[in-house]
Amino acid sequence: MMTNLLNLPAISAIYRVWHGGQVVYVGQTKNLKQRWKTHHVLPKLMMHYGTDWRLDWIEIYPLHLDRAEAFAYRQFNPVLNQKNPSALLGL
Repeated sequence: MMTNLLNLPAISAIYRVWHGGQVVYVGQTKNLKQRWKTHHVLPKLMMHYGTDWRLDWIEIYPLHLDRAEAFAYRQFNPVLNQKNPSALLGL
């Protein structure tokens, strides 16, 4: 079931998109609510999964977003991410 994107909090966070028990996308934002109003991955999610996906997030202090996103990417290896944040940070 797709997450209700209208009720997202305006927080800095790492977010994960799940489909069928698998993380298919990870990202970071300083404002979760604003980010998902026009997220570039939303059309891909709808095309590949319809409404069979959900979003969760972990509130993260903005200073730690880059490292937290890189860790989540290494942990889940999401199929829809086009960039590897670990490589961008040299980790």
